[in-house]
Amino acid sequence: MIEFKRLGKNIEEIKDYMIRSEISFCDISVGTKYMWRDDFIIDYAFYNNTLIMKETCPDYENAYYFPIGKDINGALSEIEKYCMENHQPLLLCCIDNAHIPFFKDRYYDISVYNSRDWSDYIYTAEQFRTYSGKKLSGQRNHVNKFKKLYPDYIFKKIEKSDLDDIAKFLKEYEESYVFSSWTAKEEESKVFDFISHADELGQVGGMIMENGKIIALSVGEVVGDTFIVHVEKALRGYEGIYPTMASEFVKAFAGDAKFVNREEDCGDDGLRISKLQYHPIEIKEKNIITVKTLFDRIITPVNIVTERLVINEIEEKDKEDYFRLYTDDLLNKYWGYDYREDIKGTPTPEKFIEFQKLLKERKEEYSFAVRVDGKMAGELVLYNFDYFGGLEMGFRFFKEYQGKGYACESASALKDFAKDILKAKYIKSRCFKQNLPSMRLITRLGLEKVKEDDTHFYFRFNF
Repeated sequence: MIEFKRLGKNIEEIKDYMIRSEISFCDISVGTKYMWRDDFIIDYAFYNNTLIMKETCPDYENAYYFPIGKDINGALSEIEKYCMENHQPLLLCCIDNAHIPFFKDRYYDISVYNSRDWSDYIYTAEQFRTYSGKKLSGQRNHVNKFKKLYPDYIFKKIEKSDLDDIAKFLKEYEESYVFSSWTAKEEESKVFDFISHADELGQVGGMIMENGKIIALSVGEVVGDTFIVHVEKALRGYEGIYPTMASEFVKAFAGDAKFVNREEDCGDDGLRISKLQYHPIEIKEKNIITVKTLFDRIITPVNIVTERLVINEIEEKDKEDYFRLYTDDLLNKYWGYDYREDIKGTPTPEKFIEFQKLLKERKEEYSFAVRVDGKMAGELVLYNFDYFGGLEMGFRFFKEYQGKGYACESASALKDFAKDILKAKYIKSRCFKQNLPSMRLITRLGLEKVKEDDTHFYFRFNF
């Protein structure tokens, strides 16, 4: 299984991968990952020269980025395995629209969500170099006004020797600005540290000075064909300073980059208006993809009726029978699970019912009671719900109900439920090699043996 490390200031370990990303979001950059490392927590791992990152933030937990490297499919398989083994939902973040068809093809069912607040604003670099054309005449006029008012202004690269003056600039900026969003306020506590480490992080920074005083600065980096602007600040009262700073910064440091990413507006109305006034060629949506399993298609309560049986929910009234079913070691010899792994302390009927509810809440397992004349005769279980339209079935019955065909009748009905209601693509089952009755039942249901190991036979049926 892949082993994750927490990303902090050790950004160098993943730097070379991020600059090769196909998805040019500001999130997939050294600057963003360094500056927001305490709020958007990243764990990372490597598989076959491919970077795997997962993020936890105020909006979600353990969401995975699109892998970066030579083995995308292999890395995704490792992510899927990791989520299954750790009973975590498979969630993907920062997925652009171009890659959604890839995931629709890979998985059986997905849902896609994005928030306008977190979309990146993308422009051509040429827009900022020239401000040419009717649409950008406002910016062009503001720049001309600024140059007329401050003809002796200087634009220069940020140097280490400028840090004391930058600290004074940031203090004056903070005192004059009313922060309307959480991210804007948080950024202020991070900017100076970020600028202080800009060189070692591979960032470029520029500033405008008027009469020996810093009145604006920007910091960013080139990732692929995109120049990402991480920081852009200017003092109020200098008319035209923002469009002037934006243009000077791109002309000085964007190089051959074709595009400029000016990041998100974070739901700030003023920032949104400002970014739109520069006429982006794209407001690039950051999608969150939830990979669904067949568990998500189960509508409670389930009630399946056969000629002799009723298959439905395990209820509080079943707790004594359910307790007996779980704690009969002889009966469970070939069940493949010992309740002592999860039920701590003295086992009670209430603990087993609560544990069964917990498995449902975590979407790990869905258990059904099989009833004969209203009495619980055994249990059917659907579990190991995968991301490709498959699931696994298990069954066990009290000894007094064995040998009467109840297992075959109920399991056959549950197999039809998986096919007709859940729209499963395939169903699996397994049994210990010594458990000949289970093997005969599984093959009677039409499942074919697909593999074996030292202890088990494994079966599958494709619908």
